Amino acid sequence: MSNLTVINLKNNDGSLVILFLLGLGLAFAFVTLVNTKSIEVLAQVDLYDLHNKTQLASYNNTLYVSGIATDKVSSDLVTISIGVQSTNKSATDALTSNSKIANEIISSLRDKGVKDNEISTSQYTIQPNYNYSESGNIVNTTGFTVANILTVQSSNFNNISLWIDSAVSAGANTINGVDFRVSDKTLESFRNKLIEQAIFNAKQKADIASSAIGSTIIGIKSMLVDTDRFSPMPIGNPIMQKSFASEDLSTPIIAGEQEVSITVQIVYLLK
Repeated sequence: MSNLTVINLKNNDGSLVILFLLGLGLAFAFVTLVNTKSIEVLAQVDLYDLHNKTQLASYNNTLYVSGIATDKVSSDLVTISIGVQSTNKSATDALTSNSKIANEIISSLRDKGVKDNEISTSQYTIQPNYNYSESGNIVNTTGFTVANILTVQSSNFNNISLWIDSAVSAGANTINGVDFRVSDKTLESFRNKLIEQAIFNAKQKADIASSAIGSTIIGIKSMLVDTDRFSPMPIGNPIMQKSFASEDLSTPIIAGEQEVSITVQIVYLLK
């Protein structure tokens, strides 16, 4: 019985050795497989990073350029502020006096060619007048002042001096200002033209700069059109001004050109 037992143990030892060797082989194969996949994954990551870096480098090859276009625009609208102030002890008397003069001014302006849709009331006030003590306190009311401000807006520059003189002759005692400006319709046409010119100016600069460094423009990354400085600015050059005084003794009124400009900021892609 003991001999049989020894033989069985030997047989079992052989089986264990075989199983152990098989286990080592499978583990090695698994480790090899894992390592192979790891190498493939690392290779894919490296290629992905390289692709991203290449793309990033291409986007970093940029050229920033600003272009500007400027032009002079003739004013085509005039705004005249004409007023009358009347003072009297009572508000009623001040109002009556002021209304009479204001109506005479309006009639005079219409007779001289101002259209109904070109004249309007821009401000109307009735204010009390006071006597003050040395300490600044109100002592009493001395009267009332009524003010009526009329605004004339027209594209007719030929009668500006005539209108002012006529209004003053009719009783106007306040001329708050004569302003020349460019109409929105005219500005819009100039704006579109200047944007095209500013972009062309930027492209010229970009071509010169890229050629100087041996690069080629392949596209545009971004573009910004700046219209903040597009508001017309009056030009004080007498050569560009024209007087609309119809007579030697008329009020001299001069309308000039105004300057407008557009700026664009462009980022070009290079290779």
